[in-house]
Amino acid sequence: MKKRMVSFFCVFLVIMGALILRVGKISGEGISKNAAALQSRRTLELSKTRAGIFDRNLEPLVNKNQKRRILVFPDILDLSVIGDFFDRDSLAEVFSKKEPSVLDTGGKIVEGAGIYNFSFPERYSENSLAVHVVGYMNGGKGVFGIEKSFEDFLSENGSKTTVSYYADGTGKLLSGEEILLDEEKVFEKSGVVLTLDSKIQKITEKALSKGVEKGAAVVMDVKNGEILACASFPEFEQDKIADYLDAENSPFINRAFSAYSVGSTWKIVVAAAALESGILPEKTFECTGKIEVEGKIYKCHWENGHGEIDMEKALEISCNPYFINLALETGGEKILETAKNLGFGSSVDFGENFSAAGGNLPLEEELSAKTVLASFAFGQGKLLATPVQLGVLASAVANGGKAVTPKIVLGTYDKNGIWSETPDYAANPVMSEKTAEILRKMMINVVEKGSGANAKPKNGSAGGKTASAQTGQFDENGNEIIHAWFIGFYPAEKPEFAVAVFAEGMDSGGDFAAPVFKSICDGIDLLNNN
Repeated sequence: MKKRMVSFFCVFLVIMGALILRVGKISGEGISKNAAALQSRRTLELSKTRAGIFDRNLEPLVNKNQKRRILVFPDILDLSVIGDFFDRDSLAEVFSKKEPSVLDTGGKIVEGAGIYNFSFPERYSENSLAVHVVGYMNGGKGVFGIEKSFEDFLSENGSKTTVSYYADGTGKLLSGEEILLDEEKVFEKSGVVLTLDSKIQKITEKALSKGVEKGAAVVMDVKNGEILACASFPEFEQDKIADYLDAENSPFINRAFSAYSVGSTWKIVVAAAALESGILPEKTFECTGKIEVEGKIYKCHWENGHGEIDMEKALEISCNPYFINLALETGGEKILETAKNLGFGSSVDFGENFSAAGGNLPLEEELSAKTVLASFAFGQGKLLATPVQLGVLASAVANGGKAVTPKIVLGTYDKNGIWSETPDYAANPVMSEKTAEILRKMMINVVEKGSGANAKPKNGSAGGKTASAQTGQFDENGNEIIHAWFIGFYPAEKPEFAVAVFAEGMDSGGDFAAPVFKSICDGIDLLNNN
């Protein structure tokens, strides 16, 4: 009995061992097959798109044009179809790879075995707007403008198209297996939203292009400092950067964010400081054609002098001796304080690695020298400022005396459609409403009767100030380089827009910058009435 039990137990162990081995083999085969299948699964990235950059109305400034391409699998490719688009020599390279290839068909849809159509947006297109704000990329990475400032966000919130398929060890497509094209779905408006208005931007660029080779123009909402248009010339093509590396006139400089000599536009700041100090606009001064300050003679552009004039007339005709005398009475400390409160001397940060220059102001102790203060009175000397800063000045006069903080980025939408708004800053009162009102009337008078006549819009009126700014720099012929400016607001009665126009090296603000201002105002008027 005992022997029989031992025998039975041994047989049982043999059977169980066999079963265990069999189960193990089956399991191993399953694992091997799954592992083989996983190893043969391949994913190919067909296109990768950065998140967008939009204007305030969510009109795209990049990714506007869709291009179509095809993915071909040589193993199952229908040559009779694709042969209509490519010659045999071009196809030879495709077949030599023995792996999927992307081909350009000029935007046409191609149908046939082994052919898969997909589309992707071109980042940049011809006649792009606001190229100095949008910026450009190098090697797929943003290196200038918004592209650089929001590099991480734009990269992380874009979309991509991939294809998944199964192949054997040689890379050959496994027959009967499904080929999957997968386009990552993200919020279609994911990206950076700017304060720019594409329509006003287009108007501004067109106006600036009429005779200004080097310069800039900024259009700003007088209430909150939002920049509606920001143009800089010359421009460049964002997908042909190499063509501009040795170009004359420095096309990569954003002149709207750069600081220059500002000339007589500065007289608005001096007038504001004087009025805030209690000096009346009726204050008169007799211009004889020159004024002497500590032995130095400062001439008026009107050689015979303007005679006895008040502050309004002095601004209208841009009389230097009047404003030198006014600055000496007001004092450098008060003018400097007013300038700083308006944002002069301080940079404007729009984002990481994206800002407008702060320009330059003389030191208070330097202005204790009357000759330095005399030059400062009409925008000369060490003074430098940007078109953006002068837009703030025009806005403060137009909105009742408040300095706005310039803004060019409204916020961002991530790939899930979550909105993150950039902060708003309350406008800072820098002059009384009465002072602002007096200055508005004076600046309207400049357009209606004075040096800014060429800035008068077709419908209604505007307020502004011209400047022909000496730079102390000279061209190859020994002639001093003069910058032309016009800054102002529009419409005259209920101002909505502040506009700063800068024409580098173009001598006369009234002749060259003022007409650009007029064209911008006329374009906005036409836009608002359509």
